[in-house]
Order: sequence, then C-alpha cells, then structure tokens
Amino acid sequence: MMRKSQANHYLLLIAGWTCLATGLLILPVPVPMPVPVAAVLLVGGVAILTSQSRGFRNALRFARFRHAWLSRLLDLFSQRAPARLQRVMYRTRPDLVVRLERIRAARVIF
Repeated sequence: MMRKSQANHYLLLIAGWTCLATGLLILPVPVPMPVPVAAVLLVGGVAILTSQSRGFRNALRFARFRHAWLSRLLDLFSQRAPARLQRVMYRTRPDLVVRLERIRAARVIF
C-alpha cells in the first residue's frame, strides 16, 4: 500500500509534467494570447518538477551550466519572481556542476 506522502509526490510529478507538456504544446498555437498562458504553465511545471524531482533539478542545473544565456535569463527572472520561485531557481544554480568539472579536470593525468 502506498503512503499518503508517496502518493502526493507522484501526483505532483504527474501535474508538473502535464503543465510542462501542455505549456510546450500551447506555445506555438496561433490563438490570441497563447504566450502568457504557455509561459505560466511552463514556469509552473518547472517549479513543481524542480521541487519534486532530483533528476529534473540536476538536468536543469546542467543545462544552466552548458548554456550561459539560459542561466543569465533565469537569474534575471528570479530577481523579480516571488520568494517561492526564487528558492527554486537558487536550487538549480550551476555552481555544483562547475565545481565537479574542476575536480574532474584536476584528476586528469597527462
């Protein structure tokens, strides 16, 4: 039997992926004002998945490490975002990946 907290975790994961997928599907649709609705769904889905999924959080952290423009954009957004979203963006800072890359580079033996 599934515990209530475990069931809640899975429901939040499903909700997060649903918001993210729906936002991506709505984004290119040529209807009046699809971008604000899609942006809200995308941000909501990313926020839910970042708080509930370690794998998604690590993937977002790695994407921010690989693409500086994405990291700058998210940092700019997090300065004006509500406190909850600021914490979400703080958890995906690419500092950890930078540190791991430095450690890996130091291990290389010539």
